[in-house]
Amino acid sequence: MVDFINEVEEELRKDEYNRLLRRYGPILLSIIIIVVIIAGIIEFRKYSEDKAARATSASYVSASDKAAAGETLTAISDFLSLSEEAPSGYSGLALMRAAALQLESGNNIEAVRLFDSASTRFSLPRHSQLAEIKAAYILASEGQYSDVINRLGPLAQKDAPYEFLARELLGLSAFASGDKNLAREQFSYLEFIPGVPPNIRDRAKQSLSLMKANVINSDGAETENNSGSITTEKPDGN
Repeated sequence: MVDFINEVEEELRKDEYNRLLRRYGPILLSIIIIVVIIAGIIEFRKYSEDKAARATSASYVSASDKAAAGETLTAISDFLSLSEEAPSGYSGLALMRAAALQLESGNNIEAVRLFDSASTRFSLPRHSQLAEIKAAYILASEGQYSDVINRLGPLAQKDAPYEFLARELLGLSAFASGDKNLAREQFSYLEFIPGVPPNIRDRAKQSLSLMKANVINSDGAETENNSGSITTEKPDGN
């Protein structure tokens, strides 16, 4: 009797399972198919991105090798081509390399244009502002001090990635353009604010001392009483 009851219950369970399967089976099957398709798309996208990243890296290394071998024009062309195809980070980096090569070749205005373009290709502010700082240094060397001052305002804000470099160049450009008050403000800030790198602080102190004697040249080089000279080097970091 017990076996008979168990068999009946088992049949009832099977019937209920089959009923649910007929009712919800197509839905479950559709869900499974969708999940499999999504997983496949994700894996394919990951594979494609990895493949593209490897190709981009190889192209960048190839262009760098050409630059090192003295094939400047070819390297510039390759970097520019890469900047149009690569993801944002590599695109900005390729433009900065092309800009640096243009600068080495004496094409300063083109170098500024490329650094400006590179600054728009990075997602991280630090990288973008580095490109902007490099462009500002070139413009300062060209004597375009008003343009430099306008560019450096946002870069010289407190806690900006290259605040101290921007303030130093802003001070030199301000003095060269005749704005001694702005120059003195920047150099004084660099002299007393905590956290300024020692080399930048020392140059700021030196600039303030020379300002008192009114002997700073407009190009960033410094002389004292027309005898001897002290050169303000372009710093490498913040």
